[in-house]
Amino acid sequence: MERHGGTLSIALNVNRKVPGASLQIFDGNSRLFDQKGDLSPERVWKKEFPVSDASHKYRFELRNNHGSVLLSQTEGEYDWTPASEIKVGPQTPYAVPEEKNRSADDWLQLGKNAELDGELLVAGDSYRLALEKFPSSLELHKAAGRLLAGLRRYSDAVQHLTTAHERNTTDSETSYYLAICYDALGREREAVDAYQEAMRLPSFRPPAALRLAELYARQGSLHAAEQALQISLTSAAQDLRTAEELSAVMHALGDNQGANKFAAEWFTRFPTSDFLSEEVGKPRLEHLAADPYRVLSVATEYARLGLYQRAVDILSRQYPSVSSDQSEPGTVLPQNNPLILYFRGYCQEKLGASAASDYAKASSLSTLYVFPNTTEDFNSLTAALRSNRSDATAHFLLGQWHFARGESEAALAEWTSARASNPALPALDASIGLAQLHVKQNVAAALEVFSEGIKSDPLNVTNYSGAVSAASLLGRTPAERVKTLEQYPNLAAMPTALVYELALSRAEAEHYDGAISLFQNRFFGREEGGTDVRQVWIEVKLSQALGLGRAGRCEDALAVVKNLAAPAAGLVFTDDGLKVPANSGRTNYLLGELSASCGQKPEAESRFQLSSQSTEPSQIVWAWAAARKLPGYNPAQWHDRLNSALSEAESRTNTSSFKSWWTYTTGILQIALGRQEQGDAALRQALLLPESLMSYHFARLALAGTTPR
Repeated sequence: MERHGGTLSIALNVNRKVPGASLQIFDGNSRLFDQKGDLSPERVWKKEFPVSDASHKYRFELRNNHGSVLLSQTEGEYDWTPASEIKVGPQTPYAVPEEKNRSADDWLQLGKNAELDGELLVAGDSYRLALEKFPSSLELHKAAGRLLAGLRRYSDAVQHLTTAHERNTTDSETSYYLAICYDALGREREAVDAYQEAMRLPSFRPPAALRLAELYARQGSLHAAEQALQISLTSAAQDLRTAEELSAVMHALGDNQGANKFAAEWFTRFPTSDFLSEEVGKPRLEHLAADPYRVLSVATEYARLGLYQRAVDILSRQYPSVSSDQSEPGTVLPQNNPLILYFRGYCQEKLGASAASDYAKASSLSTLYVFPNTTEDFNSLTAALRSNRSDATAHFLLGQWHFARGESEAALAEWTSARASNPALPALDASIGLAQLHVKQNVAAALEVFSEGIKSDPLNVTNYSGAVSAASLLGRTPAERVKTLEQYPNLAAMPTALVYELALSRAEAEHYDGAISLFQNRFFGREEGGTDVRQVWIEVKLSQALGLGRAGRCEDALAVVKNLAAPAAGLVFTDDGLKVPANSGRTNYLLGELSASCGQKPEAESRFQLSSQSTEPSQIVWAWAAARKLPGYNPAQWHDRLNSALSEAESRTNTSSFKSWWTYTTGILQIALGRQEQGDAALRQALLLPESLMSYHFARLALAGTTPR
């Protein structure tokens, strides 16, 4: 709404069709304009209205064909929060108490936060621990059951959901997730009852009716399925999946004319729907060919309706080649993806045909970039193993499926079986090593498996990063880590993360020239928020200076310090940006100690003074250590600062994407406060988390006793 002299200009663009809309303009309570018509996103509705009184504010209203207000706007009025209700500056977040002091609601909040952050397995652990303390909590049972159902751990979910359902039989959400579990477990009668319970409330009626329709269709009751889909679509008129499946059921019932018309209408509204493109007979083969999971998605939707022949037809196509810029790197054509062949075999079995050839071909295909995730993936892989217990590919993929859901024992069992049949499967050793390291916490076994993986799968980065983590936890020497990393087939093409680790490990092994040489003739890609090559460069040069100082070569050490932030010949990244990492609290403290040991007292005091002024939580330990070297040190004041920094670091450990870095920071702060055991535990934990900001290197140094205490 805009004023142009004596004219009010109004323009409206809707984001969906509004048939029979009513558009009105008011001056106070007086209606000055009223028009009815159909609105659609393709056209902008415009109106210019003469303004008789410039001081009046006009109101525009849009109503649907039932008279309900969809939009109301008065000139110059906005739904802004009053300034008096806005709190500026740092916000006070909800702080979850320590574990021993948490209530059931605290645990519930912790789990929900983890779910919102996408950390589903962490959320599951939170609910499990909470239920050990509060076994009768209805909300915790409901949350745990809902999460486990989403993770497709249906048997585990049923235990919690039935407990919640017995306490409150009117909760439609509980009934809905319980129905999904019963459905997946083959308990069809109970699933029907639970879906019907869930349909009592409007919010769960559409999805419950949709899933009930799929169950009816698989049972062969297509008319009942059609009725359920109609109920779902009535309750959620814009739901694409319901419309897709209703079209398929109408075709299956023989109503081709009605189905074709219905599918064409919806395809006009949703032209990107792969399923509807099948229904109207215009499959977009190149689009499907670019991503096997698009093919699986369409075939799975047909299979959920028991229309297995339609699924087989889609899975059996020879899809055309596509240009590399239309698909993700490493993606193969659908006909070369094992999940496609396994699922086709499963559908063939459902049709009473032989699946042996499909399973055999699937077993011979590469598992790289293959990620089983759906219930149908699980069903097809278990069906393949019923046919051939020695199918290493099916065992491996089923292990991946279990591991993604926190079922580590089941995953290891599958991977062990796969290894017995085909130990050369790509990523197999890496997967077993990760399970041994992070779940079983058998560090020695993990290192052994990663070492085998480096031989059988030498380009897999996980084998190297896992071996470094395990070797660090076992206290292996820097030289041993260097030897492991140098097994990478082509050091010139080594991934950046491994280059950083090799450079730091060589520096720890006092092989400084070898560390510095890694920066030559190499491009270092930047990752937002990730480790900067400048940080690694400064750390290597700092290590060199400190090493020369320990060897009594002060002149050489101080020469390195003098040029620490200076550009280096042939290294473009050193032309700028070195001053920040070269002036951190840690760097200044360590250079202060070097200066002191080399008899440079004024320089040492200057460095300590700079370090003591650091305020970042991750630098407080070094600031504290520097302050102790200066006059006026106040132990009580610094004890409070260390405690405050520890609290901040622990909070960031739970919220930051750099968990390893903040866990390391927590560890050195604990040590500074005299809590050696807790500090060492945190440092070891940092070595088990994904590396960030050189956290492995710093944690190793701290475990070796180089951190101030």
